[in-house]
Amino acid sequence: MNLTAGPPLEPGRYRVGRRSTLLVDPDRSGRMLGVDIWYPTFATEGAPSTYELFPGVSFEAAGAFHEAPAGPGTFPLIVFSHGRTGVRFAYSLVCEALAARGAVVVSSDHPGDALTDWLLGTNTDDRTNEVNRVADAHLVLRALLHGDPNVPVDVLNAIDHSRVALAGHSYGAYTALATAAGARGVESHDRVRAAVVFQPYTRVMSDSLLGRVPVPVLLVVSELDRVTPPETDAERPWSLLRARPVWRLDVLGAGHQAISDIALYAELAEHIDGLPQIVTDYLASTAADAAGPAGTSWRELMRLQVEAAWAFLDEVMDLGEADERQAAIERLESSSAVTFRRR
Repeated sequence: MNLTAGPPLEPGRYRVGRRSTLLVDPDRSGRMLGVDIWYPTFATEGAPSTYELFPGVSFEAAGAFHEAPAGPGTFPLIVFSHGRTGVRFAYSLVCEALAARGAVVVSSDHPGDALTDWLLGTNTDDRTNEVNRVADAHLVLRALLHGDPNVPVDVLNAIDHSRVALAGHSYGAYTALATAAGARGVESHDRVRAAVVFQPYTRVMSDSLLGRVPVPVLLVVSELDRVTPPETDAERPWSLLRARPVWRLDVLGAGHQAISDIALYAELAEHIDGLPQIVTDYLASTAADAAGPAGTSWRELMRLQVEAAWAFLDEVMDLGEADERQAAIERLESSSAVTFRRR
């Protein structure tokens, strides 16, 4: 059976291309990062991109074309960091949606904290993971902003160097905030202008670290999150972040996986013959964390989070969409699925 992610989250301004590559850090004993890049393209045809869930089990992208040419034009850069036990394409629907709105979106694996590491017992301790994650973000930013032989030239030419943002889910939110502020002996990155953090894991961050995050932040918080509950991981950054603006979107009735593709994987699993029942049960139970209020689908919750992220980035980085931003803010303020605050 041909598995597919289904339609994109929303109609896009641009078609989307996707490239996969490998980055190598000579300063860290040749540490290698698998990287996915999504970007606007004007290609009108081509093979759909595919994502491999398990060896031999792949699904077609919602809207991305395989290795379509980038551009023309320049677009803001968003560097996305996956959560614990994640992989670089575990947020493909959101990354594609942001690229379709007009961004170059880059996501890398974090070796030592990826799914295979936890399955094989090669995961690192938390402190090492935190140092690695921030250094990984620096490597990706260096490659995309200063060039790397493994990043296609057309993609490099599509990046607006004056508009750079970090984003991440769970531990990836730590990555984004710590990279912006500097942490664990790794300096802050001076090109970052904003951070968007989904269901953030922040309890390991000191008050001092949170207080010195130098860029505006959007906090996306799930009301029923049991992994990073609002009371332990959202209230403190909401009160301590100093740069302005700071936005906060609370996704009502949702859990920790409200931004990831896990609900999609659970749907796909129903069509995969021979999948162990333990895997199917795990996906189904985890996907429940993506659910929201009755009558609101997980896709709609994702779309609302993308809309909030883009409106926030437009306000911070002046993407030239003031009217659309105001309309998005009004929709968020009137939505029964979220509560929205800003200061």
